[in-house]
Amino acid sequence: MVSEVSGAPYWVLLRIIVFPPALAGKAGTTPGRAAARTIRMDAGLAAWCDSSCVAAPGSAQYRVFPDASRAAVGNHVSEHKIKWTRWLLGTVKLSVFALLSWFIYRALVSANEQLNGHQWHVEPGWLAVAGLLYLVGLFPAALFWHRVLLQTGQEAGLGESLRAYYISQLGKYVPGKWMVILLRRGLLTGGKVETTVVAASVFFETFVMLAIGASIATLALLVWHPGQIWLIAIAAGSALLLGIPTIPRLFEFLLRMVGVGRLNPTAGARFRRIGRGMLAAGWIAIGAGWLLQGMSLWATLRAMGAATGGPLYDLSLHTSTVALSVVAGFLSQIPGGLAVREWVSAELIEPTYGASVAIVSAIIYRLVQVVSELAVSIILYVAGWRRTPRAAKVAEAELSASSGR
Repeated sequence: MVSEVSGAPYWVLLRIIVFPPALAGKAGTTPGRAAARTIRMDAGLAAWCDSSCVAAPGSAQYRVFPDASRAAVGNHVSEHKIKWTRWLLGTVKLSVFALLSWFIYRALVSANEQLNGHQWHVEPGWLAVAGLLYLVGLFPAALFWHRVLLQTGQEAGLGESLRAYYISQLGKYVPGKWMVILLRRGLLTGGKVETTVVAASVFFETFVMLAIGASIATLALLVWHPGQIWLIAIAAGSALLLGIPTIPRLFEFLLRMVGVGRLNPTAGARFRRIGRGMLAAGWIAIGAGWLLQGMSLWATLRAMGAATGGPLYDLSLHTSTVALSVVAGFLSQIPGGLAVREWVSAELIEPTYGASVAIVSAIIYRLVQVVSELAVSIILYVAGWRRTPRAAKVAEAELSASSGR
């Protein structure tokens, strides 16, 4: 009789752990096995059975274990499955952390190397103000993303969404945009969410935010800086390119075109729930956020002693510089928009502040962004530390429930 799992070959245990058999969960009886229950196993595991196993009627892939044997198997599998899940989650988190640390380190080193060739002096207090304004400027977009999640049927709390949004900003320094999606999805553990919908929501929020930034830059440059013809053309084209997908029905069409419908047939239709009122409110709020980020650049210039007026002085220039540099960096697909952002900033800032200030301010402002994102990410991650293991606990609970049936 199979009374212990230790008698099974190791490869069988490994296969159960990696591809656990679905437990039928129905009580069944067979001649001579009054207390037996049915466990479904695949054909590859059918060999692991001695004379105590009796095939259930109608299927050669069903085997019946006595209660004691089944409990031993279930408990052992559950224990190993939990350990394996914890190890896997730990390895993934460590890998993501290492990858993020490396690319953030490279961004900081690159900025420092660029600064070494210039003379510069800053007031730390104004840099702190710049970082705070930058983070507050991101808040409307974070709030809009939360609203998109709710409208598309995802169960996400406000605090959880904001935490995921801010921490995911570090992902943009990794090549490709997959790290941003991975971080946001991985940090949404408080309720039921669909990976395909969350991934689509990240792109939708990004398109909306960048389309608003490009539109603001276009209007500001046309009115106050009409001589920047080339940059006006880039801003207008970007506003059109990024704005069209923010129409919910067109966004649904794009999701079908890229094959999301094959993974989740209802994902695209969820975005039709986003109404005009919500989009209009999003444009107003995110537009205000871009203005705050423009003030953040002003605080950076103030820290360098270049800007002497108040935060509203040349706000159109500062906002256009920040918005267009972010848009250009996104479209370039270069991690963090390195070099592209600096080029746009230099083109817009140089006529007013000079070549040296334009280059140095672009580099220092990048450092302000990186350090601010890193600081707020550490704070938010530590603040939510107790809730982070919830995914592992849910998996453990589900596994324990399955083995106890």
